[in-house]
Amino acid sequence: MDNIKVQQNIQEELISINQTSINNFENSLWPKPMDEEWRRTNLAKYNMAGFQTLSINPENSLEISSISDKDDNSSLVIRKSADKKASINIIEADAESIIIYEPEYPSKLDKINTELIIKLAEDAAGRIDNKLSSLALSSFKDSIFIIIPENLELNKPLIVEFEISDNDRTFLPNIFVNAGDNSQVKIIQKITSSDNSNISGVLNLFCGVNSNIHTATVTDIGPDSLIFLNRFINLSKEAFLSDFQSCTGGKLVKTRTEIDLTGKKADARLYGVIFAEDNTQVDMRTVQHHMAKDCFSQAMIKSVVKDKGRSIYQGLIEVEEDASLTDAYLTNHNLVLNNGARADSIPSLKIRNNDVKCSHGSTTGRINEEQILYLTSRGISLEEARQMILEGFLSSVYDHLSEDINLYCSPLIMDKIKQKEAVL
Repeated sequence: MDNIKVQQNIQEELISINQTSINNFENSLWPKPMDEEWRRTNLAKYNMAGFQTLSINPENSLEISSISDKDDNSSLVIRKSADKKASINIIEADAESIIIYEPEYPSKLDKINTELIIKLAEDAAGRIDNKLSSLALSSFKDSIFIIIPENLELNKPLIVEFEISDNDRTFLPNIFVNAGDNSQVKIIQKITSSDNSNISGVLNLFCGVNSNIHTATVTDIGPDSLIFLNRFINLSKEAFLSDFQSCTGGKLVKTRTEIDLTGKKADARLYGVIFAEDNTQVDMRTVQHHMAKDCFSQAMIKSVVKDKGRSIYQGLIEVEEDASLTDAYLTNHNLVLNNGARADSIPSLKIRNNDVKCSHGSTTGRINEEQILYLTSRGISLEEARQMILEGFLSSVYDHLSEDINLYCSPLIMDKIKQKEAVL
């Protein structure tokens, strides 16, 4: 197949997915509280009018997203701003072998990489099940596809930054990644927006055989913004995944992370931190879906809630009939800082095989006043004492992350918590 036919094929396939998603979006209703996943998040309380399908530009703008400063702590930085071509800053030489594809600005691809990109898009499209996830795939204007070659080992993280400053524009920050067999990479996705933004995005990641993948998704959005993220990750045989997500800012943040362990001896570790303040509502859902024999998974999610903030965590371990020898755990711990704040925890199991070890648990409590007394009696101020306790509470999550991801992600939420108004 020559290059012209390859380009026509991929464009036709992606446009077809967009059109199907547009039809689904226009012909479906917003999720309702009668749906189990949305039982505690009522969209009727929010102005959803800003979520609209994107118009197609007759001519692509050649303006490039602002270049990030060179960061010696990363291997590759991709920065994508709304309606602009991504800027790519390669720091580690081995990162030059990575294929980066933008549907809005198509580049030359061989047949194999074309098929991988189409497969990633089709797999994500097959998972959409509501109006918001349909919207995310209604356009690939803000999307990045990344093909990581087999056997590639990057010492430092690959960072993908999505940024929008236009309050009147729907933003669809989608990232699709195929990590080849035996690859070892760390991938950080950061989504930044100004106030009153409307964001719906998808992460779809395929982890090849014996791959070792560390991922993180962090958000830094305006206080009146609404953001919905669907994160789908598939693990092949003997693949290892460490995944982290932090949810802060915004009026409403709702994320869903589904991990499919489809290969024997796959290993998935999920970590998450929620910080809900003011009138923010954060709704996080994780699914550990065991589909193959002899796999391990665990999830550790912690939340800090203050003012009239509300955190909701829904965790599910699902084990299929053929997934014997499953070993899976799920824990959620919440710290409520004052009256009026609220934390809901809904862990659950769905087991179809008897030869498994599965458990879940959750706790919700307040700062221990004896700890406060102990610290203040030794000359530490009340504010500093509370900050120390909060840091200690979350540190058990950050301690599980790779050093690179910890250094990048933990300050983004700890800086918010350390602010005086966040702990009084």
